[in-house]
Amino acid sequence: MYRVPFIVVQDRIKSYPIKVLSFLLVCLFTFSCDSDDVGDTYYTFTGETIGEYVSNRPEIYSEFTQLLEKSKVMGLMKAYGEYTCFIPDNEAMYDFYQSKGKNSLEDFTDEELKKIAYDHIIKGFLYESVNFVDGLLPNVTMSGSYLSMSTSTQDGKLTYEINSSSSITSKDIEVHNGIIHRIDKTFMPTESTLVEVLANDPKFSLFTEALNETGLIEKLVLIRDENYDPGSLMEMDGDINWIGSIIRVPKERRYGFTAFVESNETYAANNINNLDDLKKFASDVYDKMYPDDANITDITDEKNSLNRFIAYHLVNKKLPKRLLIEAYDNTGRDYQSTGESHSIKTTDMCEYIEPMCPNTLIEVRTWRFNNEYNLINMIEETGNAIRLTDDFDNDAVNGVYHEIDNILVYSGDVERMLSSKRLRMDAASFFPEFTNNNIRIGHASPNYISQQWFFTRDYFDRVKPSKTTTFGYYDPDDRFCDYQGDEVLLEGLYDFEIITPPVPPGTYEIRFGYVPNGNRGVAQLFWDGIPTGIPLDLTILANNPQIGYVRPGTDARDPEGFENDKAMRNRGYMKAPACFGTIDPVWFNGGAARGEEGALRRILGIYTFQEATNHTFTVTGVKTGQFMFDYLEFVPLEVIEFEDIY
Repeated sequence: MYRVPFIVVQDRIKSYPIKVLSFLLVCLFTFSCDSDDVGDTYYTFTGETIGEYVSNRPEIYSEFTQLLEKSKVMGLMKAYGEYTCFIPDNEAMYDFYQSKGKNSLEDFTDEELKKIAYDHIIKGFLYESVNFVDGLLPNVTMSGSYLSMSTSTQDGKLTYEINSSSSITSKDIEVHNGIIHRIDKTFMPTESTLVEVLANDPKFSLFTEALNETGLIEKLVLIRDENYDPGSLMEMDGDINWIGSIIRVPKERRYGFTAFVESNETYAANNINNLDDLKKFASDVYDKMYPDDANITDITDEKNSLNRFIAYHLVNKKLPKRLLIEAYDNTGRDYQSTGESHSIKTTDMCEYIEPMCPNTLIEVRTWRFNNEYNLINMIEETGNAIRLTDDFDNDAVNGVYHEIDNILVYSGDVERMLSSKRLRMDAASFFPEFTNNNIRIGHASPNYISQQWFFTRDYFDRVKPSKTTTFGYYDPDDRFCDYQGDEVLLEGLYDFEIITPPVPPGTYEIRFGYVPNGNRGVAQLFWDGIPTGIPLDLTILANNPQIGYVRPGTDARDPEGFENDKAMRNRGYMKAPACFGTIDPVWFNGGAARGEEGALRRILGIYTFQEATNHTFTVTGVKTGQFMFDYLEFVPLEVIEFEDIY
């Protein structure tokens, strides 16, 4: 049921424009209250739905029609909503029965029938063939599986193959509640784990041998948290909040993993032909990086050089190619059609990934000069970088692996690169749970503006909120002036501690990016347990004399705003960067965030780290309200003097 918390709206009504109030009135008077078991709202409509389309064509789809009816999914396919359905024809269904040793749908359990149906349906998104790209589709099916797409040209005609076995025979069939693609083979998503899929690929046998011998294989077996219980939070799921976003609560807590893997051929090109050769190569790199650990010969020890080498290839997030960085660079509701994104592409974007090798980082970046994504650990002086080959997005039930074109190491050159540049980390990148549960990438749809997620207090490993703290997250919203369009939002009399990714040794100025407004609270911030100055009042906009923001271009004496930058720094603040902005100017001016008084950076202080390690960012609410967390920046002191506005 959709419910609008009108009391909250009354409290905040004066601070939002007519457009939002109009939306709320629409919510109050037009949203229906009937819902199916997956939370969609029914509407009165005319025209052929997905369910009616297949029912009306028994000569092609009678078997899939029976599947929908027996699995009780037919009601969903006749309801209002947006679905992309890949529908096997009758011949494909018959072949499927035979492959499973069955005669008909009668031979499957109710649970199996529902999974088969859900394997073929993507809910909430419309995928026309023009949206298909090689690799995993951005959004999972209703059963939680990714679909792998590959395109090719045969006889001058573009063809589409899914999961390396099923071809689209009729595409882009538009119906009232979605899009249908007819396929010639029923999907059977892999049920194998990442470990099992890798073990069955002889191309990577040496890497798999090392993975097994180091014992790191044991860290890649989890699929889901069987003890997770969303409890009473599920009562909110499907509601509409006061700014017109749909409220979501994750129904499960899945784990995920990524492996960046060199092939046997790549190893051979570097004179590595067996496990002993790989041990020596790893020792040559990591014994220099960690000389105190050079004598550790037990390869199951995380400080051993081979263990570090393999662990640096592994990440506790499931990261298909698109989720390495491209999705965050293109966060716009209608990006596919308009090209509008929160990212203003005047400078390169970087994403920082924490691998399983302790106290290290992997940088994945764009290269605007070459219009390229997914450059790993690029050294700008030489142009050297690791890239994915064409063998990427190899899917497993709990992960994905990509072949890389050269040997990936955390070397002195990589650490120097990371410690000599500004590191900007989106708050959502801290938490693997966002990625592994299909939350971070954004779920923009014409049905709703964005999604506001709520979580149980034990959902995340890296944050422990108090009982008076509500932990939430907005996926990208066109109206927000946020880096990558999203924001972590904690509410109540909040008190929490977040473990940050590791940062290389060095002396850094640390900055906290946020968006102030009248609904925020007042908070004392701590870095590694030490207060970062006086409490931060997140209700104060940048034009307040305490901050002294002047929009660039409005002062003829300081047209670029550089003198104002200095004055703000003296007060402990900075304008937001010019590399992102708002798409839909409902609450902001539009354009770059540097020109917004409602987007700020607070300078937490200057800190020297003697070694690479994780840190704690602690926030204690002084006054009840919201705590909005957008991003952190770590800026080496030598960079500040020459730093750009991006």
